[in-house]
Amino acid sequence: MGERESRLWRVCEDALRDVRVQRPFTTESFCEALSAQRGRQLVLRELPDSDGLRLPCGLWVAYPDEDHIWHIAATSQRHRQQVVFHEIAHMLLDHKGSSAVSSLLAALPPEIAPSRVSAVFGRTNYSTDQEHDAELTATILGEIVDQLPTASSTSPHGLLDRVDATMAHPRRNCR
Repeated sequence: MGERESRLWRVCEDALRDVRVQRPFTTESFCEALSAQRGRQLVLRELPDSDGLRLPCGLWVAYPDEDHIWHIAATSQRHRQQVVFHEIAHMLLDHKGSSAVSSLLAALPPEIAPSRVSAVFGRTNYSTDQEHDAELTATILGEIVDQLPTASSTSPHGLLDRVDATMAHPRRNCR
């Protein structure tokens, strides 16, 4: 593993240190857990139909007090998760958007008030270092999420779920 990849692993591990996920895993429950850990609301939304515009498949819009991740609607769950993780990677890596991406705001629904937006980041290509790092970090997030401890549950069903998950995959939840 190279120095760059090692750095990205450390960023992800630090960011997810206290995150607990629900099993079975969903992208929504992961975003809720990450939101609670970061102390910033994280909202998932579907991108509207592009009407012929060349919109990215994912978009992170940072407001002063919350983050919104927009993703394409018509895709597989695996692809949707990768898109969302890619945008989360931009957040965790503290990437800054460009003016070209900011112009995408005009094509989005009216509830995105440009005057409230602190930053916007959309994936349109993989030619920049930031996009490369975000895509690699999204993959790393996927690997780390599989190893995160589960959220505590006091119900007997929750306990059985945790025991079952541990027995089904002995290396999972080993932290």
